[in-house]
Amino acid sequence: MTSFIRIFCLFTLSFSVNALEIEFIGPCQDGPLLKTEVDEAFENVGAITIAVLEKFQAPHIGNEIGLHTAFNTPIGLEALEVISDEEMNSYGWCYEVDGIIPESFPVEYKITPDIKKISWFFGHARYFRGEWTDQCLKTFKNPPAFLCSP
Repeated sequence: MTSFIRIFCLFTLSFSVNALEIEFIGPCQDGPLLKTEVDEAFENVGAITIAVLEKFQAPHIGNEIGLHTAFNTPIGLEALEVISDEEMNSYGWCYEVDGIIPESFPVEYKITPDIKKISWFFGHARYFRGEWTDQCLKTFKNPPAFLCSP
């Protein structure tokens, strides 16, 4: 009887995975470019990110360490906006887990059962007078003309 209970508990635990929501928000509007729920288990944010992008055949360059571009967003020099001799913005993809932006690579952020939502968003870092003053600012809140012209 004890072994039956142990096997039943293990069986129940292995199949009681909660759905995790993942979304990708681009530079020009608040709504997601892609949003889905994932029932499969993944070890880290990087693994689930690449799996979802590949499943939906979304154009991207990156791996579990980081997302360089997705949905044809600019990369490299094209992702820099020079505003003046003292100010510029550098654009790229950032992520947050349940509303908090981690200070770690996606491959380092482990998936736990209590995580409900991963949001990737196109963000930017601000350089002003010799210092990086902000990072992972949500670009859709103030869409730049060079990316989001009508």
